[in-house]
Amino acid sequence: MFLYEKYSYKKKKTVWTDADSAVRNIKKGKRVLIGSGCAEPQHLVHALVRNANYFRDNEVVHILTVGIAPYADPRYAGNFRHNAFFIGHNIRESVLQGHSDYMPVFLSEIPRLFKTRQMPLHAALIQVSPPDRKGFVSLGVSVDILPAAIAGADIVIAQVNRDMPETCGEARIPLGCIDFLVEADEPLIEFPQGDPDEVSMKIGKYLSRYVRDGDTLQMGIGAIPNAVLLHLNDKHDLGIHSEMVSDGVIELYRNGNITNKRKRLNKGKTVISFVLGTKKIFGLIDKNRDFQFFPTEYTNDPFVISRNPNVVSINSAIQIDLTGQVCSDSIGARFYSGFGGQVDFVRGAKRSEGGRSFIALPSTAKNGSVSRIVSSLAAGAGVVTTRADVHYVATEYGVAYLHGKNIRERGLALVQIAHPQFRDELLAYLKEKRYVYIDQRTIKDDDSLIKDNIPHSVTFKGRTVYFRPLRPSDEKAIQDFFYSHRPETIYQRYLTNVEALPHQEAQTRVSVDYNKDMAIAGFDDWTPYAQMVCLGRYIRDEKDQAEIGLVVKENYQGIGIGKFMCGHLVEAAKLHGITRLFACVAHSNAPMLAIFKRFGFGVKESRQIQGYYLSLDLQQSAPSPSAAVSGQ
Repeated sequence: MFLYEKYSYKKKKTVWTDADSAVRNIKKGKRVLIGSGCAEPQHLVHALVRNANYFRDNEVVHILTVGIAPYADPRYAGNFRHNAFFIGHNIRESVLQGHSDYMPVFLSEIPRLFKTRQMPLHAALIQVSPPDRKGFVSLGVSVDILPAAIAGADIVIAQVNRDMPETCGEARIPLGCIDFLVEADEPLIEFPQGDPDEVSMKIGKYLSRYVRDGDTLQMGIGAIPNAVLLHLNDKHDLGIHSEMVSDGVIELYRNGNITNKRKRLNKGKTVISFVLGTKKIFGLIDKNRDFQFFPTEYTNDPFVISRNPNVVSINSAIQIDLTGQVCSDSIGARFYSGFGGQVDFVRGAKRSEGGRSFIALPSTAKNGSVSRIVSSLAAGAGVVTTRADVHYVATEYGVAYLHGKNIRERGLALVQIAHPQFRDELLAYLKEKRYVYIDQRTIKDDDSLIKDNIPHSVTFKGRTVYFRPLRPSDEKAIQDFFYSHRPETIYQRYLTNVEALPHQEAQTRVSVDYNKDMAIAGFDDWTPYAQMVCLGRYIRDEKDQAEIGLVVKENYQGIGIGKFMCGHLVEAAKLHGITRLFACVAHSNAPMLAIFKRFGFGVKESRQIQGYYLSLDLQQSAPSPSAAVSGQ
């Protein structure tokens, strides 16, 4: 089933010739498209430049190219004017110096520019596999915008290369739609992405927790999307619907993690538009019907993307401001990359049933000297993804959810995943603009060792609870949690009748200094609108002692959650060098008394609190957290 209009190619008199003769058929002053990515026809590009004296004011257009770009050299300024839909490393300096142009456009919309003749193409230079017995050639590793270009161009020149894989889907075109065939075998351009660095791996680990069995993935270009793939080897029946893939999918495909079984559209097939990688993935996709190539007006159409449930899109950014505006194509006024398919997939994932979209970036740039989360985007920077489109933002300090949040909530969520060095500065800006309460507390650095030791989810007698550290942005969540309690639950926790939890008190409770204190919250779902169902914490005093407290929502009591949280708090206290834990428990709170006794707390009657005073010497042995969940 196809959700776009398939092309009717003009039937032409195809001629085999050499590259020089072929390119000389291109008229002066006309627009020429060059195939992109690893499928760039290098032999034809060399011929184009070698015959530069035949051309005047010819516009050269393409999306991302990773090979040579000699036509962008200032020496050929009178011959060629380069116009890029996406800026790669090979033409970045040329754009900066004004020798080349940049056109911001969604990848899904480029084919329409050709179809409507807003950008009429005179010539298309492409690279294909040798023709088969039925008279078809394959566009190989890059289909992307080429079908529209081939259908609309006056002249189509194809480099026929035996190294080009034969790919499936909508990658095949009839030999008769090509004017000139040039036989030239050469290795395809490779695009190795290398091993992700430590920061990318940490972000990848966080994001992998949001990927579930059966999700359909879209991965953008860069180290972070590749790092996510490295953390997905425990997932099952993953699907792929993406504008591109790289070598990162190879192991997941071969190990059976990627099956596409749960997709509704193109079930059982990995759907892509192009491949950026090495010989390893070129070999994998050759004649492999599990990988289906389609034009970008199909792969990148948000409505097509949304036909599959549980779409997860992961894309990178250069900068994001405290309201959620994302800049992905420039560093200030300096154009750096392009729109690509980021917005297409952000919106497609948002429309997908159960879909999620993530913008991921390191917290700093320039060796840690500047923050990528900023009060305002740099002068000249453009917005690629609007603040209303953004759902999740991830750095190496965690993941923030912005969609459906007000400016105060967004600002706090982003500050808490910024680098600790810049948090005070960012918070000061929010206060200056009155985006947050003027008394908003400083957001402390958290202890990643403790945070990473908190499990993402635990099942208690058939009920799953999702745990994470308490955050400053949880102020509303902790208020909702408080007001959900019965009066007796509040009394048993605080040993007094507390009727309200105003902003000042709620803020104090969610502003945790994880270098000395600890607070873990449990939620009834993994989604951002999940409800808090339990909370455990300890607060350290000046003598390396800490008071511990636990509270569990009434309808979640009696299934082992309290024992589990107590076990983790005991272990966290040991790691933080706390010598003794103590607690005050009401006479009527028999379940909590039993939990503390299980962990070895000594019990004393206390007239002052009209209850029990319990203490545990951490220099002695105590049951491990695993003991707390045994039998659940």
